[in-house]
Amino acid sequence: MSRRFKNCDTGAGADTRRRRRRRSPVWTRLTVLLTAGALVTGCMVESDPSAGSVGGGDSVVDFPNWVWGSQDNAPYWKALKAEFEAENAGLRLTDEVVPGGEYQDKMFTLLSAGSPPDLVTPFDPQMRAWADAGLLEPLDPWLTEAGYDLESFVPANQIARGSDGKIYGVIYVSNPRVLFINRGLLERNGLKAPTTPDEVLSMARKLRDKSAQQFGFATMSASAASFPTYGELVPIVKSFGGDFVTDGKATANGTETVKALEFIENLHADGLIPAGQTETDYREGFAQGKIASIVCGAFVMATVKAKNAKAFADFDAVPMPFGSERTTAANGFFAIPKKAKDKDAAARVILKALEDKWQKNLVEMSWQVPARPGMVSKDFLAQHSWFQTMVDAVPHAESLAPEGHEKVAPQIQDTVAKHYQRMLLTDSTPANSAQALQQDLTKILDGS
Repeated sequence: MSRRFKNCDTGAGADTRRRRRRRSPVWTRLTVLLTAGALVTGCMVESDPSAGSVGGGDSVVDFPNWVWGSQDNAPYWKALKAEFEAENAGLRLTDEVVPGGEYQDKMFTLLSAGSPPDLVTPFDPQMRAWADAGLLEPLDPWLTEAGYDLESFVPANQIARGSDGKIYGVIYVSNPRVLFINRGLLERNGLKAPTTPDEVLSMARKLRDKSAQQFGFATMSASAASFPTYGELVPIVKSFGGDFVTDGKATANGTETVKALEFIENLHADGLIPAGQTETDYREGFAQGKIASIVCGAFVMATVKAKNAKAFADFDAVPMPFGSERTTAANGFFAIPKKAKDKDAAARVILKALEDKWQKNLVEMSWQVPARPGMVSKDFLAQHSWFQTMVDAVPHAESLAPEGHEKVAPQIQDTVAKHYQRMLLTDSTPANSAQALQQDLTKILDGS
């Protein structure tokens, strides 16, 4: 690896960099804004024949990703791309769109084949699995020079610590799941935000209107892909106090887990949640004012703003209502593949995104929780009070990946989704489904 750059502290971020430099005297080379052989902002770059080119018209940081086509992420990334390229003349950040549903499998194929892009964004289940498989580059050298360690980031970033103790990823965005509500719809019907499972059930019954296709609550009820099915189900199960894997052991037949499954199955059987809908369907229905509440991440508010701007003030976020504030976060990480062509340039993108400005921009442009605590301004919360619920949920948000068994996370997700869908679509009871799931998960975990 080559990281031979001289220090360059100018512009709006200089004060922040100087503060970090006091913590890490070797903070230097990664903040320069230069082309090869050119003078930009008064700093010179040292040449290193082993480094990837950062000048020249053909130099790129290859970053194909779903973010470029995402309604809530694209504006942020286009702005960051523009500033990154202006500061690194001759170095281009690519913006090829890879659909989210295909992204993880496609990246794993490229990583395994030894032809990955320069920068990838694994989610929780992939983060540790890819790191432990030797597919990712440790980020410690760059983070140390920049004055960052794991304690600099939100707690969920701990999952990026590999079994060797090194740091293999930095959170791009942490998306805690909470209950999003249409407060206006609730209040027009004499209801308040639910705080217990019984209140959710009561709300669902009162607001169900077949003629208007209106529902009080919605969650996954279709035969859909494993990852979104698992991702929609687990925060509800955790809020009930249950889980599918606890301390490395299968707990699918635990009392709280079964209660969560019974709760959803009863709603489904009574027609109180939309039948046959995926998360895309009912998020759209929520944004349009047809569904009063869903468990989701902050990104759904961008959809509401785009689809139903006139009613945006009616929408709010509240803590999970199923017995505890326990929930999950769908965390997206920055990581650099072991065989990336230009690791230094990829690291510059990560460090750019970690600057105060861009951490705050992530909140204000994408309405998502960033890697570094303290980046949500009082002014932003004054305008978007619902976001405080997201900030408050961070300490309660657990990873989607089963701790200690990240390598078999895809198998666990497939198995959970299969039994969950069988419960909803056949006459298998929640208790029987949970017992069958327990047996299958035990086999997977014993074999891992």
